[in-house]
This record gives sequence, C-alpha cells and structure tokens, in this order.
Amino acid sequence: MENFQHSSSESFPRLYLKDSNSEMHVESVEDYSSGNYDLSMSLKDPAHPSFAIFLEALQKECSRRGLRFLLVHEGNVQETIEKIRIGKLTSGFHLDFFSLWHEANEPFAKLSQTIQDCGGKPVNSPHRSRLFTDKAASHFELSRNKLGVPRSLVLRPGLTEKTTRQMIVSFLGKKNPTWNGGLFLKKGNGFGNKGVTHLKTQAIDELVSMVQKTLGADPSDSYLLQEEVRCGFLQTSHGLTRPAYWRVIHCLGTFHHFWWKPAEYCSPGEKSYIPLEAQEIRKFRLQPLLDFAEELREISGLDWFSTEICLQEKPAYSKYQVRADDGSMLPLVSIDYFNDQCDVHVQSQWHGAPPDLFVHTVARRFAEHATGLSRINNSRKAA
Repeated sequence: MENFQHSSSESFPRLYLKDSNSEMHVESVEDYSSGNYDLSMSLKDPAHPSFAIFLEALQKECSRRGLRFLLVHEGNVQETIEKIRIGKLTSGFHLDFFSLWHEANEPFAKLSQTIQDCGGKPVNSPHRSRLFTDKAASHFELSRNKLGVPRSLVLRPGLTEKTTRQMIVSFLGKKNPTWNGGLFLKKGNGFGNKGVTHLKTQAIDELVSMVQKTLGADPSDSYLLQEEVRCGFLQTSHGLTRPAYWRVIHCLGTFHHFWWKPAEYCSPGEKSYIPLEAQEIRKFRLQPLLDFAEELREISGLDWFSTEICLQEKPAYSKYQVRADDGSMLPLVSIDYFNDQCDVHVQSQWHGAPPDLFVHTVARRFAEHATGLSRINNSRKAA
C-alpha cells in the first residue's frame, strides 16, 4: 500500500485559516488588559469550530484549578507581544497553535519567542520547533541517527537547472531495482499536506520540468524528493483491516499511539484514528514502534508533537525493525517527521479527527502542567 503523502482534504490546526469571505468573530473572546496569566494559547481564528471543544475543555480545566487563561488571536497578538516586552503582561505556560516558524517576523512565532525571553515557557522551545519542523533539517537528523526514512534527495535553494537535473538523474539511477512506486516532492517547511506533490511520471525530462516548476514557486526553501514508501496491512484486535501505519502524538511525557489513515481513504463509518492497544503491540511485536517514537522525542526535544511511522513492506535500512510472522525483518520508516501543532478537533464531530477522550486528556494535561509551573513561579516570588 502506498504511503499517505498525497494532497489531502484533511486540515491541521496550522491550516485553520479564515476564509477570504468569512468574518472572524473575535467579540466572543474575552478581552484582557494586563496582568499575569498562568496559561496562554495562540490561534489565528479563535472562532474556528475545529478548536471549539478543545478550547472549552481547556478553559474548564483552568477554571477548576483557579488558573488565569489568555487566548491570543490575530486581533490582539501584536498588542500582547508589546505588553509582554514592557512587563505589563506575563504568561507562565504557552500553547502555540499557529506559528509559521520559517517566515520572518511572523507574529505568532514572535509571541512564543517573546514569552520565552521574558521568563515564560512555551510548550516547545521556539528554536527546536523552527529546526525540526523543517523537513530537510529533520531528515538529516533522523538519517544521522540511523532512523528509517524514505530514500530522499534534498534540493537546497539556489541550484541551477543543470545541477538539479544531474542530481535527479543520479538519484533515480541508484533506486532499488524492485522499487516501482512514484515520487513525492515535499516543501521543507510545508505542513498539513501543503507543499506536497505526487509525481507519477517516469520520464526524466518531464520529471525534471515538474520539479523545477515546483522549486520556482518558493526558491527560498529546501525541497525533498522522496521515493514512495509502501506498507502492508494488519488486522486489529477488533477485526478491522488497517494499514501498518501509525500516528503517534507526544504530550508532555506521554505518548498516544493510533492506527491512522487519511480521512478521504476511510470507508463509511470508519475513523482515521483508532487507538493502538497494548495487546496489539504484543501481537505484532511493535515495541520497536514505541522505541522509535521515544528516540524522536529525545532527538527533537519537543514536548508536544506528532509523527507518522509506517512498517515498510520491503526490507530497507532502519535502526528499528519488526519481525513479521514469516520471520523476516521489516523496517519502520518515518513518513511525516515532526508536526509541532497537533490536531485537536474531535472525532464525534468529524471522522478524520482524533478521539474525543484524547482531546480532553491533553487539555487536562496542559492545565496540570500550567498549575505546576505556577506553583514553582509563586514559590520563587515568595522566596
């Protein structure tokens, strides 16, 4: 089965942009002036329905603990940054759901950086988010640590057409003779399937032309040309046949593992996310999957991220391998390396979203973490 790198209708939080014909109803968001906040959260459009349940759960968890909560959006982000800089406002713990780390002077990225510079704690270090959400940079780190990744050609900015052609021809000439899939061209700082092009042609001239055209759309970014990875199928403990493809989400020390497939590939009544159960981990010998995700956490230093890992159906190099029933060893391969702004829509509203229980669990975990940081800060002030 081919991997899920096709253009998708699925939306991720960072893609939740206001439509050009819609209005952003910021009047429903509580206003603020100054003061100390225990937990802040940034959203471009606070009225977007994909965040409604999570936002409500987060606010309830804060209210139960007596935490002050601040929602920062497109209408107040610049004012918030200025108030933090001059000491009129503080945030002890910050959840970022929009920063475009690769864009210069992007306001939500500046907000996270300013909070950190002034003593607060963003859920992820801005520096590490900026580094590891760049696919070209994270591809290098995973390869250096001998983790399974698709065979790739990294195309840096500034290459001439002649050099690009030579690199592509050389890359294709070294392919595995048993490989017969397509290619994916990925923008280094694309996200949520934006900046992903599926190339099915085998003609060199046509392929080079398509790659050059895509590179020209944003000559300042790196691109990855990757071989398509194919995975097999496994039967879950509930009798469902699912791709050997998982989305793993890490939240402040806890991993959440799911069988995953894109919403548009789900049959009627099927869900994108299905929790991976402990008995399934034992049955399919998937401890290496857990170890792979743990090493990604160690390498990145991110406290809140998702990744996608599949079990490639043909042998390939990877530090983490799973023993199949026939005794062969199959490699675990990371497809989507790091996403630092995870999906918090709910399954009860859309079949492509994670389970409601997961969304409420991470909302509670964020509030618990903010409570701990608040106690530490108060103890320091008292001392």
